[in-house]
Formats: sequence, C-alpha cells, structure tokens
Amino acid sequence: MTETATIDRCYCGCGKEIGYGRTFAAGHDKIAEAAYLAVHHNGSVAELLKEKGYGPDNSITDAAVEAGAWKKCDHCDYKGAPGSIRNHMAKVQKAENTQRESLEKSLRALGGTWDPSRGMQTLRDAGYHPSEKYIREVYRRLADSGLLEKVDEHRAIYFVTEG
Repeated sequence: MTETATIDRCYCGCGKEIGYGRTFAAGHDKIAEAAYLAVHHNGSVAELLKEKGYGPDNSITDAAVEAGAWKKCDHCDYKGAPGSIRNHMAKVQKAENTQRESLEKSLRALGGTWDPSRGMQTLRDAGYHPSEKYIREVYRRLADSGLLEKVDEHRAIYFVTEG
C-alpha cells in the first residue's frame, strides 16, 4: 500500500487525521477488517477462506509459509509471522530450559538407571509433554557433561554417575 503513505486521513473512512506513513488510526485496521467481513462474507472469516479455496483440506497457514510471508517453527507445527515466530521461540527456549532443569534435578535426586520412558514419565508428572527424541537429546548432553554414563551401546540407557 505504498500509494496510501501520503494520505492524511484514516483509510477506514472515519475521517480521523493520521500521521505521515500511516494508513489507519490506532485500532481502525481491525474495525475496517470486521466491516469488510460483514459486508462481503456475512462477518465470517470461514466464509472468506472458503471463497478463496482455503479450509480444513487446504490450509491458509501452510499457504502463508509457502509464500514466504510466514515461517514454521523448527521445533513444532506452530506457524506465524516472523515476529510471532521470534516470540514463540523465546517461549519454547524458556520452557525447554525449565524442562531440562526439572529432568536434571530428578536425575540427581533419584539416581539409578534411566531410559527414555522413565525421563518422559518424570517430565509428564511435572506437567510437561516431552517427546522421546527430546529426552534422548537431553540424556546425550548430560552424558557429555558427566552427569550420566551410557550403559548400553545400542540403546538409550544411562546411569547417573554423580548425585
């Protein structure tokens, strides 16, 4: 919308004066969006998407990623604008750190032999939803740090070496 950058009134049609380079008064983009949906799609985003060929079998979020307008999280199925992905990844990183710390604390407190199912159950009991792949990765890192020792060459079974 480069042509609208020189307009000095809100693009929703309310007549409110706006600053240079803006197209809407604060919040009026959402008002205009809702009004557009009301006029053209019975107020329904689902009807808009259906009219454009999107729906349960043709994802609009997948289309946004494919078009390069959105990104997909490397760790899960979350899709969003680049800024949303940054916020999402910050939350994921914080949760992973807390989850890893919780598992390490349990390992130190309980000691003994650990396989992926024991680590997954321990974290589920703490309110997390870890994947087996995640548990294996944490075990490898903890083995590298010396807390765990791998006891089976072919399976992910570790023994706590320090308390």
